[in-house]
Amino acid sequence: MLDDRDYMRRSPRGPENKVQTGMSCVYALIAINAVAFLVTMGSRQETVYRFWLSVDGLKDGMFWQILTAMFMHGGIGHIFFNMWGLYIFGGIVAPRLGGRGFLALYLSAGLIGNLLWLACAWNGQPAVLCGASGAVMGVTAAAAVMAPDIPMLLLFIPFPIKLRTMAVVFFALDVLMEISGGQSGVAHLAHIGGFLSGYFFLKLFFRREILWDPLTAWTNKRRVNAARNSRQDDGASSASGWTYRRGPEQGSDYGPNFSSDSNYGFNGTRVSQRELDYLLDKISRTGINSLTPQELARLKQAREEMRR
Repeated sequence: MLDDRDYMRRSPRGPENKVQTGMSCVYALIAINAVAFLVTMGSRQETVYRFWLSVDGLKDGMFWQILTAMFMHGGIGHIFFNMWGLYIFGGIVAPRLGGRGFLALYLSAGLIGNLLWLACAWNGQPAVLCGASGAVMGVTAAAAVMAPDIPMLLLFIPFPIKLRTMAVVFFALDVLMEISGGQSGVAHLAHIGGFLSGYFFLKLFFRREILWDPLTAWTNKRRVNAARNSRQDDGASSASGWTYRRGPEQGSDYGPNFSSDSNYGFNGTRVSQRELDYLLDKISRTGINSLTPQELARLKQAREEMRR
C-alpha cells in the first residue's frame, strides 16, 4: 500500500531488506533446530551427549558443545515451545534488526546463557544442558524493550498483559526458582544469562530501537515527578524509560526540527532530510498509524516537495 509513495522508497539496505533478511533468519534458525532434533532423535545416548553441554565434555576437549547445545533438545515439547517462542518474539525483533543483527543477538544470548550455567556447574554435580531457551529468552528481552506495550495472551492468564510485564514476570520467576533451587531439570541460569544478554546487546548495538529501558524507567520517573513538583520544566520530559524533547514553540513532540501551527506544520519551511529520516524510521519501528496528524502532514509535504 505504501510502496507507490516516492518518499517511502529506500535503498536495498533499508527497512524492507531488514524485514526480509530478519524473518529469513528466524525461519532458518527454526529449521536448523528442527533438523538437529530429528537427526539426533534416534541416535544413541552416547552420541547425543557429544553435542549437549557438560563439564565432563569440555574437560575432554569437546569445546563445540558450548555452541551445539543450543540447537539440541530433549523432547518434542521442549523444542516445540522454544521454537514457538522464537517465532513469536523473533517476529517482533528480527524485522527491525535484520538478519545479521538478529543472528548476533540469538547466538550471543545462547552462548552467554550456556556459559553462565557452565560456570556455576563446573564444581557441582554432573549435569548436561541442551536447548535454545537461553537464546529465546534473549530474543524475548529484546522484544520487550523494543515493543513493550504489545498485548500478549498466555494460557494461564485469562486477560492480555503487556509484553514488558510478561518479560519481567518470566525473568523474576527464573531468578526465584534458581534461588530456591526448585524445578529440577530446568536450567534457570541459562535463561537468566540469555535474558540479560539480549537486553545489553540492544543497549550496546541497537540503542535507537529501545522504547522501554527497565534500568532507567524508575530513575526517569522520579526525575519527572521532581520536575513537576518544583514546576521547573526545562523543555525535556522523560517517561517509561525513554526521553523526548519538545519543540521550541509548542509542547508536543513532533520529532527533530519540527515546528507546528494551526496548519500542522505547513508554515513555509521545507522538510529537511533529517526530519524525513525521523519519520521513516518511526514508521518502520511502530507503523504509519503511530504518526501524529502533524507528522502525517509533514510526510505529505515531503512527498509534494519531491514531486516538484
